Formats: sequence, structure tokens, C-alpha cells
Amino acid sequence: MSKFSASDAAFVGFRLVREHPRTVAVWAVLMTVLSLVMSTVTIKLAGPQMNAFMAMSADNNASPEEMLAVMGGLAPLLGLSLVYSVALYSVMLAAVNRIVLRPDDSRSAYLRLGADELRQAGMLILVNLMMIGVYFLLAIVYGVLLAIAIAAGGGAISGVIGVVGFAAVVCAMVYLAVRLSFASAVTFDTGKVSIMKSWALTKGQSGALLGAYLLAIVMAVIVYLLVMTIVAAVAAIVSGGIGGLSGLFEPDMSSLEAFFTPIGIARAAFSGVISVLTTLIVFSPAPEIYKILKRGGVEPAGAAV
Repeated sequence: MSKFSASDAAFVGFRLVREHPRTVAVWAVLMTVLSLVMSTVTIKLAGPQMNAFMAMSADNNASPEEMLAVMGGLAPLLGLSLVYSVALYSVMLAAVNRIVLRPDDSRSAYLRLGADELRQAGMLILVNLMMIGVYFLLAIVYGVLLAIAIAAGGGAISGVIGVVGFAAVVCAMVYLAVRLSFASAVTFDTGKVSIMKSWALTKGQSGALLGAYLLAIVMAVIVYLLVMTIVAAVAAIVSGGIGGLSGLFEPDMSSLEAFFTPIGIARAAFSGVISVLTTLIVFSPAPEIYKILKRGGVEPAGAAV
């Protein structure tokens, strides 16, 4: 039996926004600055290649050779983006855990660059490697079963196996993600990179956890759509019509001059706000539920089946 309210946990992010408006404002400003800096670096490293890649992605006639040639030019940017993503999510996950598990430790708006963040980076790398490894293993099994069904000459059977197998892979990956969802909170709380403790703590809680996470994701999508609707309305008024919205949803990355237009800067500012809001909404339920279960005496060794 679940010892927490999935619906209450899903709305923790909104409570944090209400209780810590200054912190949210600081995070939004920093995210906006980072967005502008990364956009500048992207344009400098591979602006034309980015535009060419997006154009080819929309062109069904583009050959694989052309796509590979453009992607080769994006390799340095992809490497930098990977490092940036790990660093950013490590800091943000540590901050979200800190605001939930150590609310009194509000120095520097809960943001740090230290051991907690390094452990979060290690946790992220390990969890993602595990997820990728399991995915490839399941994909191999799925491919073998499908190949056997096709070789047996059963068109209907192979179709059923294809659909059921695909659904099984998706369900297995979702289940794995739910069972590992406490890894960040446990790592932050214990001061040690820990993944399998999450597996023990979430035992018997998968359904309630999935419900909380899905509801939080739905809320994040709604917030995103609401903010983007407001941004689009303001941009349409400023630009003089709907035609000016193309730069809002499809930024021109060919040069700094083309990107840093009034609409481009406004887009970056609102993307910072959206990033912070969605981060709090999506990532705060896990540490909040972990805290509730921990206070309720749920220990890894004694978790219910």
C-alpha cells in the first residue's frame, strides 16, 4: 500500500514556486544567461551546419551521405552539448534535492558547485549507461524474436510479436526509470553515488510513483503551453502579426545578428522561465516522495513487496 499521495506529490513543484519566488527568479535569470551563452557558442561553432541539418531534416529527398556529412560538422557541438547537459542537470538536480530535503540551506539560492554536484554527475552517467545497456539488450531480444517469427513465415504472428514486443520494451524502460527515480535523492541525501538503493526503496511503490510522475509531466506540459501561448501573443503584437512568429519557434542560427533579434532575446528569456518551472514540476516529486517514505520508516532492507 502506498504511503504517499501521488496527486499531492505531483504538485510539489507548484508549492516550491509559491514558497521560493526569489529562488525561482534567480534560477530563471541564470538559465536565460546560460541559454544565450550556449546559443552564442552554438552559432560560433556550427551555426551554418545547424541550419543545414534542420533544412535537410525537413527535406525527404536528402541523401544519407549528405546527412552524415552535415552531422560530421556537428560533432564538436554534440560533444560540448553532452558535457553541458550533464553539468547543468547535475547542478539543477542537486538544487532541487537541496530545496526539498534541506530547505534551510538556502545560501546562493540553493545553487552550488561542489561535491554534491559531482556526485549527481556520476549518478546521471551511471543511470543513463544502465538505461542504454538495458535498452540495447531488450532491443536485441526483440529483434531476435521478430526475426524468428518472420522466418517462420507467419505474417500475422510476426505482426503481433512486433506490436507486443515494442510495447513490452517501452513498458520495461518506463518501469526501470521509475524504479531508479530515487537515485538522485538517495545520492544527495547519503553523500554517496547510489543507484540500487533506489531499486529497494521503490519496491512496491511503482504504480503510485508512475501516477505521480505522469501527472507532474502533464502539469509541466500545460505550463509550457500556457507560457508559450503568452509569448506567442506578445511576439505577434510586437512583430505586427503572425508572420513574425517564425523566428520564435524556428530561430535562425546562421549568425549572431540573425539570432539576437528582439524576438530571439525574448525567446531566450522565456525559455529560462519555462526551464525552471518545468524542472521544478518534473523533478521535485521524486525527492519529496523519498522524504515522505523515509520519514515513514521505509528502509531499503524492509521495503514492502
